[in-house]
Amino acid sequence: MSDFNFYFDQLSAHAPELVPGDVNDENLSRQLKAANLFDGRSGPMVDCCRAGLLLWNDDLDAAHPLVQDLPDQTAAFWHAILHRREGDYGNARYWWARTGEHPAFEPILDLVLHRVPDYPLIDELRAEGRWLPLEFNAACEQFARDKRFESELRATQRLEIRGLLEWCAARVRAHK
Repeated sequence: MSDFNFYFDQLSAHAPELVPGDVNDENLSRQLKAANLFDGRSGPMVDCCRAGLLLWNDDLDAAHPLVQDLPDQTAAFWHAILHRREGDYGNARYWWARTGEHPAFEPILDLVLHRVPDYPLIDELRAEGRWLPLEFNAACEQFARDKRFESELRATQRLEIRGLLEWCAARVRAHK
């Protein structure tokens, strides 16, 4: 039986493109769409986990309908990531405003501070002491123009997706 942990492990080494052209693994996306991620549980947070795994697999089209109509800040967070990855930075800013201060910002900050020492906004993160999604959005938009810091931004994006997925999965598991 394949569950959330199986797919999380499958994707853990993949550093998703900032603006993907194609799905990373079509077969994996097909499996993710049908997978029983959490032992028969369903609901908005399970949908957010599925969307996050699909986003990590660069399947933006499959992830979008899972989060577009959910009214909570976690779905808005995924929606913001999705539009940033589409290269629609203005729409991403709209969804970041809808996200507000999210509880997953803290673990994401910790991951980035400890694993991406060359992140171009590391000093700002340390000074603010919180994840700065709008600044990361702007850095990705700048990269689209001048192609600097690609490996650092991709590594950061992977950790952002990972951190939010871990946070979402913990919420699903806590509500057995």
